[in-house]
Amino acid sequence: MPTRYYIRAGKSILLFYTIALLAIAVIYFITPTQDRQVATFAEFLQQGVTLGWMSLFLALFGLVYPFFGYIRHRIPRPHPLTAEEKAIIVAVFANARFTLRKDDGQTLVFRPKSALTRGMRVYEDAITVDYAGDALTVEGLRRDADRLARGVEWKLNNSDD
Repeated sequence: MPTRYYIRAGKSILLFYTIALLAIAVIYFITPTQDRQVATFAEFLQQGVTLGWMSLFLALFGLVYPFFGYIRHRIPRPHPLTAEEKAIIVAVFANARFTLRKDDGQTLVFRPKSALTRGMRVYEDAITVDYAGDALTVEGLRRDADRLARGVEWKLNNSDD
């Protein structure tokens, strides 16, 4: 397995635990004091057997999430990428509020402009566009990479006409 898998799995587990803890805290603190079965939040967390099963489920889900949460979308091209086409790709990403962070001559790396968006995605938000060879390969978080790859593909196909 690639090294990125372990990093993404660890961050996914951390994110899912954080979301679950926040949801449990909201439930505890919106419940009126007189209706609570326990006095403290720590006692509320320890109450019942389901906490262990929920922790196991969240950990397993975090381990599996990188397999379907990230994609690699391949866009075949009849010729190598031109400077005009590269500008079109950068414009599509800029339109989606992504900034170009790196261009090494074979790969473009984009990241969201918003710090809040980056934090919500636990900084696993880079979308790479590999343009070395006869195809473009867009890789990243499924929700963004798939949408942006389709936008790039549509724009490049329409610019050819």
